[in-house]
Amino acid sequence: MPFLLLLLFALICLITDWPEPRAGLSEQGSAILVGTMVLASWLTAWLVAQTLSWQMNRHPDQRYVLIRRYARWRRNHFIVLFGIYLISIYLLGWGRVLLNFLHDWTPEILTIEDRGDPPGFRVAVMLPFVVALILAWERFYKVEKTAYELGHADDRFLSRWAYLVMQVRHQFYLVVPPILLLVFQQFLFAFFPSLNEHGYMPALISLGMIGAAFMLLPMLLRYFLGLQPLPPGPLRDRLEGSARRLGFNFSNVLVWHTRHLFANAMVTGLIPWIRYVVLTDRLIDELTPEEIEAVFGHEVGHVKHHHLLFYLVFFLTSFIILSVVWDTLKSWISLEEIKAAIFDLPYVGADVWELLKMLSSFGKLFLLAGYTLFCFGLVSRRCERQADLFGATTVSTEAFINALEKVAAINGIPRHRSGNWLLSWQHPTIAQRVEFLERMRARPDLSANFHLSVQLIQIAFLYLLTAIVWYYTWQYELPDLLRVLTQY
Repeated sequence: MPFLLLLLFALICLITDWPEPRAGLSEQGSAILVGTMVLASWLTAWLVAQTLSWQMNRHPDQRYVLIRRYARWRRNHFIVLFGIYLISIYLLGWGRVLLNFLHDWTPEILTIEDRGDPPGFRVAVMLPFVVALILAWERFYKVEKTAYELGHADDRFLSRWAYLVMQVRHQFYLVVPPILLLVFQQFLFAFFPSLNEHGYMPALISLGMIGAAFMLLPMLLRYFLGLQPLPPGPLRDRLEGSARRLGFNFSNVLVWHTRHLFANAMVTGLIPWIRYVVLTDRLIDELTPEEIEAVFGHEVGHVKHHHLLFYLVFFLTSFIILSVVWDTLKSWISLEEIKAAIFDLPYVGADVWELLKMLSSFGKLFLLAGYTLFCFGLVSRRCERQADLFGATTVSTEAFINALEKVAAINGIPRHRSGNWLLSWQHPTIAQRVEFLERMRARPDLSANFHLSVQLIQIAFLYLLTAIVWYYTWQYELPDLLRVLTQY
């Protein structure tokens, strides 16, 4: 979910022409329908929570079955809410309605001339979606509280407020840094309009801020998630010894206190002296030291194979290239020319024209989503398997497979995809990862070929992006190119 939220925010940032409400819908009607979306999301979550909590209390022996059912309902709720929110943007014209409202009430000094967006507008566009999510989590709290207390008779679940704060931290940790960056940049250009007098200045400032943000991201996440250093002891000594053996330089091992809600691990930071390996409290409590070291090795593998740097280059270049390609496609396919041709045909009128405009507004969405799910998904799944191999060699293949199976069971992740492709577009399924590791253990000679295939994919992809960047560089003079890049 955190990555999909980041994808949604990227999509919101890519929209330059907010669609109008369709089918004659008024602005008031659009706002009412968006509010109805939030209410319907809350009512659905309430119904699911009430039903599953009642079933758990009545059949405590089926708690694990009901927990998996709850995970499936919650995942489907998010997917449907995600789709309805996109409909509110592209069909109900929610972004245009909000923009018109803010332009009527926002002082002129807070308007950015080159984009027409008040500072913070793109964050405000996401508010109905965010509010609907938080209200749904408030209802889902009852299910998780019931499940926890049925399995821990001597302990009480965390408070509702603490649970909501934990959910916000866990789900939005990827989105908060770019949001802060965007809002700061907009206020900077709004209050210092002279920075826009030079066409290259906004681009230079933006690139500098992006670079600084990526460098400082680990520290921001440390404070946002409330991360604390792993206390001294046998586990810390074991992980530090493993890091020395693997030649891995990092700043600290941090614990993410999730009140035992999640079992997860991650690595963050391109620079060794502000690079952290993060382990959640539940992962530390429920895995053996050997399994934790294997998970630690998986995160080390991401750094050793330069995955973090590759992801950074991938997203920075892809974000710009997709926008430029989309504008190029629109210049090749003029809607006005199509309109002139269409209205010369018999039995074709305004309804067909409205349909074409609607499909055009969806174009950037399809381009971004398709590119991300296919291209990044292909590369990400390969990188995850590469990191899995590194984790398996850190301790043993058996220890890493046991860690995978335990993390999946704790987090309610299906072992197989079970028809839901969204569960494994970024990571292979647990069954696929285990089968891959067992095949590599049986045939060690295949590992070298696999690593070579990942490197060739990365090199081919970077060459392709470099060629596209050079192509557009030759199309513009430097000041014009910087201005083009700035608008995205």
